[in-house]
Parts: sequence; C-alpha cells; structure tokens
Amino acid sequence: MHFGKYVQLYPNVKLSVCGTENRNASLRIGDNVAIGDRTEIHVGSDCEIGANTLISWDCCIIDRDYHKIGGEENIKPIKIGKNVWIGCRALILKGVTIGDGAIVAAGSVVTKDVPACAMVAGNPARIIKENVVWQH
Repeated sequence: MHFGKYVQLYPNVKLSVCGTENRNASLRIGDNVAIGDRTEIHVGSDCEIGANTLISWDCCIIDRDYHKIGGEENIKPIKIGKNVWIGCRALILKGVTIGDGAIVAAGSVVTKDVPACAMVAGNPARIIKENVVWQH
C-alpha cells in the first residue's frame, strides 16, 4: 500500500490488499483523497486511485471475485483517475478504468470503463452526461 499526502480515511473503512500465490497486490492512493465511512476496497492485483478523488460512504471497489470459476479466480486491475467523485453506495467492479474528472452517481454499479469528464449512473452504469466539471 502506498498513500499520498493528506489522505483521509473515515471511520470503518476496510482496505484488503491480498495477492495470490502467483501475484502480488498493490493499492496506490494519490494526494488529497478522501474515502468515506464504511467504504471497502478489495485488491487482489492492482488498484490505483488518483489525486483529489472523493469516494463517498458505503462504496465497494473490488478487483476480484474471491472464488474460482473453472479453476481460476478472475482478477483484473482497477484504475480511478484524478479528480473523480464516486457517490455513496457505488460499486466499482474488476477491470474498470474511470477517467479523470468523472462522476459516478450514488448507487451505480460500474462494470465498464468511464470516460474522462463523464457522469455515469444506474445498474449497470451508463453515461448520462458528458463534459462535466465538479469541484472538491
């Protein structure tokens, strides 16, 4: 795990960084990141969270399945860009990249990449607005 400057972890945040017998796990959190109450981040491979990102409460970011299907666990890295806002109770699944300046609406289930400066919402999350600008 690597933490930048001014990282805020609110009460009951869970960080699980556990590789496998064949792979190390890495969690990198940039400067000025806030992670809200009861949010969980589960890393079996690689998770990067860019600077100035706000992750609200009760979110789950998970790059793995925690079980094997067909003899192998499916683990894919997650990358969250800079200046991203993730609303409460959002779920970010394995293999997703969220572009710089994006917004993930509350309760969204993100299964695919999110372009920079896009707002996504829903289950599964879909783009509802482009060229968004928000301030921390």
